[in-house]
Amino acid sequence: MMRSVVLALIVGALSLGVVFAGATPPSGVASGTILARGTAAETLVIGTPTTTTLTKRVKIHLGRKVVTRAVKVEVESVKPLASCGASTACDTVVQQATINPGGHTGWHMHPGPTFVVVAQGEGTLYHADQAGCPGHKFGAGTGFFQPSGDVHLLRNAGSTPLVIYAFYVLPPGTANTAVRTDQPAPASCPNIPSAAATSKEGSR
Repeated sequence: MMRSVVLALIVGALSLGVVFAGATPPSGVASGTILARGTAAETLVIGTPTTTTLTKRVKIHLGRKVVTRAVKVEVESVKPLASCGASTACDTVVQQATINPGGHTGWHMHPGPTFVVVAQGEGTLYHADQAGCPGHKFGAGTGFFQPSGDVHLLRNAGSTPLVIYAFYVLPPGTANTAVRTDQPAPASCPNIPSAAATSKEGSR
C-alpha cells in the first residue's frame, strides 16, 4: 500500500513538471494531463498594466528669451510578460489537473503567463510575495491570471475534487516537463501547505 501511494505521488509530480531538490512537489494531484499544444505566430504582447514616466526637455519662448525646462509626463504602458510573432512564435499549452481534497500543487512557477479556469470545486491560491501569505479563494466558474515567474501554490481545502484548466503562453521550445518548475517553500509562508493553512484563507 505504501509503495502505491509513493508511486502515485511521483507520477503526479512528473506529470505536472520539473522537480528540484528542496522543492515542494505536488500532493494529492490525481491528474495533470496535457490536453493540447499549439503555436501562436501572430504579433502580440501579453503583459500587465504599468505607468512609465517620460522626461522631455522643452523650449519656451518668452519674448526674446528662450527658456529650457524639463517636463515629466506619465504614460500608461504595459510590462511585457510574453511577446509572440512570426519570427518567435510562442508555444501554447492546455492542461487539465484534478486535485483531491486536502491536496495541493506544491510551490512552483511557470516560464510564461498562465490563465487558469476552475471547472469544479474550490481552490485557495497563495502567492509567495504577498506579506502574511493570505489565501485567495476561487470557485467553479471563476478564474485567475499568473504572471511569468510568480511563485504560488493552489490548495484544495474542500471536500470534493478540484478540477482546473490552465492555458500557458510559453517561450518557443518549452517541453511538457518544463511547463512548471517546482520551488522551495518560501520563508514568508512557513505553514503552507499544511492543515493549519485553512485558518489563513481569506476571500478573493
